[in-house]
Amino acid sequence: MDHKHLLRQKPPGAPFTCSGCRQLGFGSNYHCQNSSHCNYVLHGECAYPDPYAFHPFFEKSYFEFHKKPPGDRERYCDACGKDILGFVYHCSRTGYDLHPCCLKLKNSITDESGTVTLKLSKKVDSKCVKCKHRSVVGNVKGWCYYDRNSCYHVSCFKDLIVENWRRGYFSQGDTSIATTNSSNDRETQLALTSMEMDQSLRISRRARTISKYAKIAILVFKLIFSAIFGNPISAFVAILEALASN
Repeated sequence: MDHKHLLRQKPPGAPFTCSGCRQLGFGSNYHCQNSSHCNYVLHGECAYPDPYAFHPFFEKSYFEFHKKPPGDRERYCDACGKDILGFVYHCSRTGYDLHPCCLKLKNSITDESGTVTLKLSKKVDSKCVKCKHRSVVGNVKGWCYYDRNSCYHVSCFKDLIVENWRRGYFSQGDTSIATTNSSNDRETQLALTSMEMDQSLRISRRARTISKYAKIAILVFKLIFSAIFGNPISAFVAILEALASN
């Protein structure tokens, strides 16, 4: 990278906007050692990018890493449909573009107990749980994670997390976030409504327990969060795991 200061790895903590790709991040990152005067921070994928890359979804493409979008026109990521604002993998022959983090998305994710397995797909066979559409915008299909019953656009999940981050759901200022009932209710509401589980949530509140259906929704939420943004912040993980184990 062309940053003039040395970078140091930092464990997961507060959310950040990557100085390279300009996308939101939650997991481990690399930040400037001169942090008192410089707020430069990168995803791991952006701190140490591969000069060239290949992705099985684009068999005819050979991607090259660029620090800024090539050409004069606006470009979007062919995985999530979001604008390319900085670091990018671009194929000059096919014209495809991928965010560094999207290029590195896992093909399959499974929770520790093996209860839920989600697979990454380029072809969306069903409507997204969140947006109720097969495409993210126009003719852009967008990648998704899916199980046997449901599909979740990577793009829609990014929108969901960014929106709630701006509303303060992932604030690091509240040291009691993992122990207070109000915080638990807030994070449960986010996970369940995100997966269209409003009815299950109302039922679980009356019964003072979380239904099996709702527990799976929380596992799905956690898995996709981890796949897209890196390891979730510790307090958020504690809340979701506590809910899923009840």
